[in-house]
Amino acid sequence: MKKLTILVGVLFVLGSFGSAAAIDRTGTFSVGGHCGYSFGFGDTFEKYEISGYELGLGSWSANYQNKVTYSFWGNVKYGLNPNWALMASIDYQAGDVEASANIGSLGGSIGDSYHWTSALANVVVTLSPEKHTCPYFTFGGGMYFNDDYSEPGINLGGGIEHFVQDNLALDMGTRYHMIFTESNNTNYLNIYGGINYYFGVK
Repeated sequence: MKKLTILVGVLFVLGSFGSAAAIDRTGTFSVGGHCGYSFGFGDTFEKYEISGYELGLGSWSANYQNKVTYSFWGNVKYGLNPNWALMASIDYQAGDVEASANIGSLGGSIGDSYHWTSALANVVVTLSPEKHTCPYFTFGGGMYFNDDYSEPGINLGGGIEHFVQDNLALDMGTRYHMIFTESNNTNYLNIYGGINYYFGVK
C-alpha cells in the first residue's frame, strides 16, 4: 500500500507539469548538472593478490580490488534540430581501492582512493521532442584521465528528459563507458540523475 501511494504521488507530480509546452531545441544551448553512481567491469576491477617475503616479518600477502563509486558531471548542449544535439561534458568518477593484508599471523584492512576525470563529446538523439517526456540515446567519446595516465575511450547510453518548464528539464539515464587502457580492460556503467536548463527556448 505504501509503494502504491508513492507511485500515485510521483504520477501526480509529473502530471501537474503536463501543461508545459514542448520546446524547439534548434539553435539553443543548455547547461546541466548531474550526479550518480557507477559500477566497474573488466580487468581493472577484478580482485587480485600480491605476496612476498620480508626478512624479520616472514611471508605476507595482500588482496586488492578497485571500485568506482560516486560520479559528478556537467554538460553543455547545442541543438542542431528538434531531434539531434551535440553535447560536451566533464565527468568525474570517484573510486576506492579496497585491500586486505596478512603479515605472518597478523591481518588487517587498508584503503586508498583514485579517480577518473573525462572530457567527452557526444551526439544526443531525442526520440519524441514534441512531448513533455522525451526519451533519448547518446553516444560519443573523449579522453579519460586518472592519477597515473590518460587514455581515449567511448561511451553510449540513454535516458529520459522530463520538462517541468519550457526551459527546465529533469534528466535521468545511464551511460556505459569503455576506456582503451593499454594493459587493462576498463569499463564502467554510470546511473545518473540531474537537471538541464535551456537558453533561448522558442
